[in-house]
Amino acid sequence: MPPRLLIPGPVELEPEVLAILAQPVQAHYGDAWVEVHNETISLLQAVYETTGRVYMLPGSGSLAVDAAAHSTFLPGETVIVGNNGWFGERCRDILKSNGVKVIEVVGDPRQPLDPEAILGALKQHPEAVGVAVIHLETSTGVLNPIETIVKAVHAHSDALVLVDAVTGLAAADLPVDAWGIDLCVTASQKALGAPPGLGMVAVSDRAWAKISARPDDTARSWYLDLKRWQWFVENWADWHPFPVTMPTSLVLALRVALRSLLREGVVARRTRLQGLADHLRGALTEMGLPLFVPAEQMAATITAAYCPPGVRSTTIRDYVLREQNLQITTGFGPFKEQVIRIGHMGGAVNETHIDDLIAALRAFMAEQAIKG
Repeated sequence: MPPRLLIPGPVELEPEVLAILAQPVQAHYGDAWVEVHNETISLLQAVYETTGRVYMLPGSGSLAVDAAAHSTFLPGETVIVGNNGWFGERCRDILKSNGVKVIEVVGDPRQPLDPEAILGALKQHPEAVGVAVIHLETSTGVLNPIETIVKAVHAHSDALVLVDAVTGLAAADLPVDAWGIDLCVTASQKALGAPPGLGMVAVSDRAWAKISARPDDTARSWYLDLKRWQWFVENWADWHPFPVTMPTSLVLALRVALRSLLREGVVARRTRLQGLADHLRGALTEMGLPLFVPAEQMAATITAAYCPPGVRSTTIRDYVLREQNLQITTGFGPFKEQVIRIGHMGGAVNETHIDDLIAALRAFMAEQAIKG
């Protein structure tokens, strides 16, 4: 049987979400579907904590970042990017691919981004029209101080703030309107607890003012242009409020996952997952697998830990899969063979998953002690 997933996405799905995927495919237009679509957008607004525009696009979280960048920033404009990990690098590359001039603020991947460094770059480059940062750096589990960064940027500049919250939305505090986030991207397959295949972008009024003022002939993509998506929202709202065929089964599954999340309560779910995280992290530390960063710098949904000296992360990953049919994963970049990463997010993960993982890791460490 397929392994149980304890990776940072995609996640294990709740039975009610899985059940939706076995139902007949629905048409992506007409009265019934518009009702489903509109409810799903409303549920997303509730999780984002925004009353602003939210777009749901077929594709990955990276596609949604691409759409936000393409729609908002023109070639030749300057955007400051905070980079303390693999997905900071991806955000930088996506902006560059859209012709944006990137000013990179590189941080230690073992530390949260420094708001003062971001602010310093902004002061050195007053022409910057945007700042882009990662909320929860999936490659390390490090949670960045988004509220402080957004407030510092808005206090000193008119620059828009783009937040990649692909992994972080619902995993850690991120009230979009209250914090003044201008563009916030997420995806279905992480803490929202749905299957992969949908990327979402929340857009503030400030950001929309820049997007809507952009000349139409500056668009470089038909699909990624949020102005086009908004045109369909306004002109085809009664039967097809989007420009493409929507993956209806995925939207229905997301709707069920969002209902479950909001029924449990976003804060209540985070509190439950934090309990699982604390249990796991305590056990890792006890058995000699130190955390990659202090626990207070991680979200409730991802744990990264160092391997024992001389042991490759792939060896641990394969052992856990073989012994408990649990799938964890390795680090990224220079930490690929030094670090294991464990995802514990979504509605389906529970104490049994964590206890089984701890048991497998303890057995592995006992075998290592015998070999030593």
